[in-house]
Amino acid sequence: MTKPKLALQPYLEIIAGLPDVNPPWMLDLGSTQQRIREHPALAPLLQTYLADRALGGQGGSIGDGRFDSNSFLTWAADLSRLSPSIDDLETAPLLGSWCAIVEDEVPLLVGRVSGHPHLREGARVRTSPLMSLRPNERWARSCNRFYRLGSHDPSFLTTLQEDGRITASAKLLRADRSS
Repeated sequence: MTKPKLALQPYLEIIAGLPDVNPPWMLDLGSTQQRIREHPALAPLLQTYLADRALGGQGGSIGDGRFDSNSFLTWAADLSRLSPSIDDLETAPLLGSWCAIVEDEVPLLVGRVSGHPHLREGARVRTSPLMSLRPNERWARSCNRFYRLGSHDPSFLTTLQEDGRITASAKLLRADRSS
C-alpha cells in the first residue's frame, strides 16, 4: 500500500483561509462567529468545542452555546499543532487500513480501529475531524484523540462507500491521493 508523504494540518489551512478574522485584541461583533457557524468544515468542529466547554474542558466551562471566535480559532490551531507524548502514543488506539478523506468538506480519517476505549475491536470507523496527520511519524490527531497509524490503505474509502458507511461524494484528502 502507498503512504501519503506530507504531514498535514488541514484546519490550519482552513483557518488561514477565513476572510477578515479578527485580531485577538479586537472585539468580535459576530461576523467571524457567523462565518464559523456556516463553514462546512468548521461547524462540526465548533460543536465539539462547545461540548468541551460545557464539560469544563479546554474551551472553558460555559455551556450556553455562545463562543468567542478568537478563543475557538486558537483552540483549533492549538489542537492542530499538538504533538503526542510517549504516553499519548502508548495508550492511543491503533488505526489500520486507514486513509485520510474529506466528507462534506470535513477532513477525517477512516480505518479499522483497535484498542479504542469506546469502540469494539476491528470496528470500521471514521474519526472526529482530522487536526493533524503525520504518516511518517505513524500518528494522527483527530479532534478528540491521538491515533497510532498502522497500514495505510486508500482503497478502504471505496469499501466504506460500497457498504454505504461513507457518502459517495467523499474523496481522498489531497495528501492521500497518488496523483
